[in-house]
Amino acid sequence: MSKRPMNPKTKKKLFIGIGAGVLLLLLILALLFMNFDKIIGGTPTLTIETPQKISKSETEEFSLDVTISSFGDAIYPAASMSISFDSSRLEFIGVEEGNVFIRNDEGDVPQKLPNWSCNPEQSNKSGKINIMYLDTTGGKNAFSKELLAEDDNVVLRLKFRLRGSVRSGDICGLIFDDAVFAASDETQSLAMTTDTLKVRDGKIVIGE
Repeated sequence: MSKRPMNPKTKKKLFIGIGAGVLLLLLILALLFMNFDKIIGGTPTLTIETPQKISKSETEEFSLDVTISSFGDAIYPAASMSISFDSSRLEFIGVEEGNVFIRNDEGDVPQKLPNWSCNPEQSNKSGKINIMYLDTTGGKNAFSKELLAEDDNVVLRLKFRLRGSVRSGDICGLIFDDAVFAASDETQSLAMTTDTLKVRDGKIVIGE
């Protein structure tokens, strides 16, 4: 007994239904991919926040936030980062404090701000900013995820001034060469070299 051919209208509805299902599945997959980092917690990411355009006639000093998205489960008694910049267009002034605390196990207050070290004079000569924090107590003054806020986690701020050489349309990149949050157990450290720490470079766009 031969099968009865499918009605063209029924066939059209079937195709439309399958197409809609495929599109819905693709949409769900796209949303999952876009929010993958949030869903699984994400790899800690260090970001140089990019500002709005800065006028070439700007004479005031300005700061760029360097933020962290998260930490791992370890504590991190040492941290360092190395950032390249165009010292012919930008003058590096120094590092300002952020709002990410370290532990203060020896004090009455359970947290305090880290004391970052860097050398602005050498940075402007080499075009590379080397910044370091070292907890000499071995962990009593370490970074820890317990002290991170849900957002707005500014590790530190980079302070610059535009040099007279800048021109409208210039783009001054700020590039991570290296970044580490070191744990006592090296396997738990966060580092660019092991891809356990992601980085997002910044840039300064010069306007009129």
